[in-house]
Amino acid sequence: MTKYPYIQTIRYMGNKGKLLDELIPIIESLTKPGDVICDIMAGTNAVSYALKPRNILITNDIQYYSYVISKCLLDNYDVPSLEEAHFDLDENYNLNKANKYFSFFVDEYTDTYFAEGQCSDIDSFRYAIEQIEDASKKNFYLTILMSVMCKAQSTPGHFAQFMDKNNKRIIPLRQLSIYDLFYEKIKDFKDFKKSKYNNFHFNLDYKLLFKDELMNSVKCFYLDSPYTADQYSRFYHILETICKYDSPLLEHKAKYRNDRVQSDFCYKKKVAGEFENIISFCKKKNVPLVISYSNHGVIPVEDICSIAAKYYDVVNVKNIDYEHSSQGKGTIDIQEVIITLC
Repeated sequence: MTKYPYIQTIRYMGNKGKLLDELIPIIESLTKPGDVICDIMAGTNAVSYALKPRNILITNDIQYYSYVISKCLLDNYDVPSLEEAHFDLDENYNLNKANKYFSFFVDEYTDTYFAEGQCSDIDSFRYAIEQIEDASKKNFYLTILMSVMCKAQSTPGHFAQFMDKNNKRIIPLRQLSIYDLFYEKIKDFKDFKKSKYNNFHFNLDYKLLFKDELMNSVKCFYLDSPYTADQYSRFYHILETICKYDSPLLEHKAKYRNDRVQSDFCYKKKVAGEFENIISFCKKKNVPLVISYSNHGVIPVEDICSIAAKYYDVVNVKNIDYEHSSQGKGTIDIQEVIITLC
């Protein structure tokens, strides 16, 4: 259990929740309380939320679902009580159950990632959330919905593929109540942290983020990029769709969105250039950069360090033994690598 603030939101490949006690002290050593820290690819926002009481955060991710989680965790607002959530949602949830105003998940995903009844619950919660005018509440409820979808999914641990509805492993999952799980999850936010700072959130390609004038205020950058050849948009397309609820065109048996983001960090021929873009930018701003990566990444850690050494005088590497989820195939022992450039 970490000593830093942490709320588990979605099941996520490379989530840093278990590494906060190793990672946060390094970032703290490079900054002062109140300094601006930029989380370039925020993912589940675990690192930024851990820093929330101490620093001003700029979070970014090209995936919209990450942006929603960022707003949920990093904004300052009163978390709805269980009673308030029922008041906010149940009437419209029941209206959708009766009238099917929103039915995309029932129509497209029944007996794939979820059972039909679960899809109906998901559509009905999404309809109810859409009626919420308060932006903070809306992001909060969307994050809750994503979380429970990750718990009930009929998959080996991600949304790249679904398992047969009769598979013994997922039969218990298909019997879970999305409705019950939704209201249970709200309890996980009982110790939600606020701060005295206003934070900033972006949903951009990092190259566009770097053009924003807020980058001039950053005192430390943090990068947790993709490190495998697997595209995150393949693993989490369902989360993108539930947040946008834009009825996308779907492709392949796994029903991927037809507009999935393809990150150059996942290609051996392009990843070095991506690291050089970011490292050179941070050096141009003359501020430290902390990189999280894996010793099983697309690019060897030694190559990242060689690129870094072209720009920074100090390149420190810390290796952490780590039991990593292999997305439904158990766990594997790898090393998480923290590279500090200053």
